[in-house]
Amino acid sequence: MRTAPFRVAGALGAVLVAAVGCGRDTALVRQAEVTRARLLAAAEAEARPAPGRSALAGGRLGTCLFFAPREERATEPAGGEGKAPEAATPAFEPIEGKTFGEILKADIREGPAAVGRGFAYSYGKPENLLILGAAFGVDRIVRHNWDEDVRHYFEDNDSSLAETDDFGSIIGNPGLHFLIGGAWYLSAVQQRDARHHELSKVLLEALIVTNTSTLALKVAMDDRAPNGQKYGWPSGHTSSSICFAAVMHEYYGWKAGVPLYLLAGYSAATRLQDREHDLSDLVFGAALGYVVGHSVVKGELPQIGGFTVLPYADRNAGGVMFVKGF
Repeated sequence: MRTAPFRVAGALGAVLVAAVGCGRDTALVRQAEVTRARLLAAAEAEARPAPGRSALAGGRLGTCLFFAPREERATEPAGGEGKAPEAATPAFEPIEGKTFGEILKADIREGPAAVGRGFAYSYGKPENLLILGAAFGVDRIVRHNWDEDVRHYFEDNDSSLAETDDFGSIIGNPGLHFLIGGAWYLSAVQQRDARHHELSKVLLEALIVTNTSTLALKVAMDDRAPNGQKYGWPSGHTSSSICFAAVMHEYYGWKAGVPLYLLAGYSAATRLQDREHDLSDLVFGAALGYVVGHSVVKGELPQIGGFTVLPYADRNAGGVMFVKGF
């Protein structure tokens, strides 16, 4: 008698227990800085928004409540030289003045706690568990009703995917995603780019959470792929590539998200063609990657009326932002 639902519940439970007690403050500050940077970039070419004005940036509708002091003209000191303007507050903690090794050591020390927080963000929210539970239900429906038909279709029909399935396997490979994240991180550290240093760390965090969860579920289920290989469910290529797309979607909006989601879908389709996975393997893998990718970037943020509440601070203004995704 198969005990698949109990295995899945047990694996998710173990992941959740491992995440208990992880900190959340760092993610709050991080997401506030990311969102603030987006809104400022969108408004850079325009005049300063009036109190209560809405701004659209990166697929988010943000209503900002500012408490802004009146701007004063810079006084000209004796000697006729103009007063140098005050430097703007950086969006991310600067990393200048630190050696490459110091930054790397600090990030390695922080790594386990950051990954632990990623597990907490992904599996500590009831709504995320409901989404994953619903995805598992759909997965079971697909497994018992359509998996066999999809297998036979690709066995009996030639598909154009057969000519490019190697490419699909490469772009969906978790190793490639980690390679991109690692190269992004090293480049940011080398250039002392604080913003991309932080974003690359979050991408790697999300990928670690996604792929660790996927491997735990594979071992727990011990399912067979159509080609007979072990550990078929869920699809690691699909979960990792959807996670990558979800993180980029959070960072850069739909212009980056849509092409990457389409590439992830293409990679998933080639996994059907080469008999590496059933359709049901892709369904839950996609849901897992999507939930983890978005959750790790967002972190645990306070909500009011469906809006995320974020602090705002600038050289001439301060207050809070109410931001809602759509």
